[in-house]
Amino acid sequence: MFDNLSDRLEKSFKLLKGQGKITEINVAETLKDIRRALLDADVNFKIAKKFTDDVKVKALGQDVLSAVKPGQMMVKIVKDELAQLMGGTFTDIKLENKPAVILMVGVARFG
Repeated sequence: MFDNLSDRLEKSFKLLKGQGKITEINVAETLKDIRRALLDADVNFKIAKKFTDDVKVKALGQDVLSAVKPGQMMVKIVKDELAQLMGGTFTDIKLENKPAVILMVGVARFG
């Protein structure tokens, strides 16, 4: 599931490759693919919609630095929003119960 999500996100970011700036059109195309990837990964529709709406607001409000490509900026925005969606803050693991149950979530990339 995560491999598929990672592949789909990577493909959607390639849409921005070579673009001179982030525009509403290329952001809309990218976010459509991201929303589909999230839905295919069994993310709730309302959460996927809110996530892509939040990314759109941030992406269209960003000035792209000359040293940063639009695709790189979009990856950063999506990464930041995913981190926020997953809780947004770092907390230490409390292993008080025996046995401890830990849910690990993430997208791995190999190769």
